[in-house]
Amino acid sequence: MRRVLAIAGANFRRTLRDRLGMFFIIILPMILIVVLGITYGGQGVLRIGVADLDGSALSRELVDAIAPTGESRIEIWTYGSATDLEDAVARGIVTVGLSIETGFEAVLRSGGRTPVAFVEAPTTASVAGRAPVERAVASVEALIRAARFSAEQTGSTFEAALVAARASSAGSPGVAVVVEAASGEAASVPGGFAIGAQSQLILFMFLTSLTGATELIVTRDLGISRRMFSTPTRASLIIVGEGVGRLALALFQGAFIVVASTLLFGVEWGDPVAAIAIVVAFSFVAAGAALLVGAVARNASQAGAIGPALGMGLGLLGGTMVPPEVFPEAMRTLGHLTPHAWAMDAFRALTFDGADLVAILPELGVLVAFAVVLLALAAYRFRRTITG
Repeated sequence: MRRVLAIAGANFRRTLRDRLGMFFIIILPMILIVVLGITYGGQGVLRIGVADLDGSALSRELVDAIAPTGESRIEIWTYGSATDLEDAVARGIVTVGLSIETGFEAVLRSGGRTPVAFVEAPTTASVAGRAPVERAVASVEALIRAARFSAEQTGSTFEAALVAARASSAGSPGVAVVVEAASGEAASVPGGFAIGAQSQLILFMFLTSLTGATELIVTRDLGISRRMFSTPTRASLIIVGEGVGRLALALFQGAFIVVASTLLFGVEWGDPVAAIAIVVAFSFVAAGAALLVGAVARNASQAGAIGPALGMGLGLLGGTMVPPEVFPEAMRTLGHLTPHAWAMDAFRALTFDGADLVAILPELGVLVAFAVVLLALAAYRFRRTITG
């Protein structure tokens, strides 16, 4: 055991002494978590962009209905043109946008129907932004219909009927809606920092492990592995030691991201036991992939090229770089050929559904299967490398 820990410790220390490596382990993931947190709404605040090109009383009433008084989770950002609004949505500055065309009120008063343009990007955050906009449009539409009906029945003017409809609407009893999860607890929507932290945790644990596979190549090229094998150290101990070193690196980065995002951004990871289980299981997956790349690559340059490309490609396919909802159904199914997608499914179940360890056992089982296959292939190949 002491030899295994000595090999793992030497491997781990070499990685930590690399300043560029520490940038990818600590600094870059936190930067991306901040960027994604701002993009997806920061501390749970929903930003809705509005381009009110009509500037009428009814258009302002529509805008006010989106974020009623006392609603602190919705911010209205105004834009002077539909083009500016579309650009803001495309850049992620606002979650969704509503464009009210010129002549909005005039058309409604004349008895016509005027469309409003709803602008959204194909992300999970846009689903949350669509609800308050649709609710506001429906409320104004109901008000106009009530005013028209009253004017037709009483013979009064549309203006007088509209005033009466507003007064009647304000004085009518409302319906209080309480949203609860299936467990009976109040449902909550995780903020943008939670979404960013989950994806970057999975992406960088795997990516950093593959990038660190060059350390295995250096160890092999310098003859360190063969010299260890020439001593009374079995090949299996060398393989386990190198694997523990890769595992320690993945666990270190995973623990850092979880703790730092919790303390700095208030990210809630759900059931702690389940969250730890996901991090540990995925650490074994990342360690197995790193060992396999280190055993297969011929030199450090080849490992340095394969690792980042493979890590980024699998991360993209697995939904850690862009929301999987932007992909068609076939691509989402294909994404589950990667361990990333299963880990993301497990984390989403914790944060969105309030799942516990038992509920995510299927996802954990798949991650363990990935880890077993990767570690077995890596051990077989690595043994041939140091004994051949």
